[in-house]
Amino acid sequence: MRKLVFLIFICFEILFAQIAPNNSVLIDSVESAREDVDISKPVEIDTLNDSITAGEIVFAVATVIGLPVTTGLVLLSLLPPHYALLKTDDYHHGIGFEMALGFGDSTRFRFSKYRIIFGYAYFDGFKNRILLALDRDFVVKRFGRKEIFGFGFSIGVFGCTNFDGFNIAGFEFSIWLGNAMNIPYILLFPQHHLFVRIRAGSNFGAKMINEVSIGLSSSITLKR
Repeated sequence: MRKLVFLIFICFEILFAQIAPNNSVLIDSVESAREDVDISKPVEIDTLNDSITAGEIVFAVATVIGLPVTTGLVLLSLLPPHYALLKTDDYHHGIGFEMALGFGDSTRFRFSKYRIIFGYAYFDGFKNRILLALDRDFVVKRFGRKEIFGFGFSIGVFGCTNFDGFNIAGFEFSIWLGNAMNIPYILLFPQHHLFVRIRAGSNFGAKMINEVSIGLSSSITLKR
């Protein structure tokens, strides 16, 4: 038994003698590394050798060009333009923009049945004009995949002013070709009407005013 204990003790002595020098070398290496590194100094990163890849250039160009283009398309989709010819004592040319709040059925791809139209136009000789109209829409025929397109006509009443003595109220009639609400493309969202419209009204009975317009109108059409 004593011989066994003595043999185990001798083995531990030999093992410790082998590990101790290695530990001292490791400790010396750590101490040397600590002396070489001063953590109080700021870390400097060399960026002179960084290269810009072709992918990064393409991404930057696409961002610079794509953001304003996309913003412009969204605004064009929400406020599309139309041309208008106004007849009083003379003819006046103008350009306008329209947006409407519509009410349709409960289907996903829906057409409006009623629209509250908000319009702005600029005419030579009358300058700015603000318009509010209420239209009843009738779809004659729907076509295309899932019947997302259609044509029909609308009748309604309108009132407009330039806040400078030009105040008109009257009736309007239009025929149109359009797309339904909720088509997931920028230029087809929301609902749009490509229309030809005739308006007839009077400056509160004093003078008859007629208008012909052609162009686009948008509508955010809600469920019934």
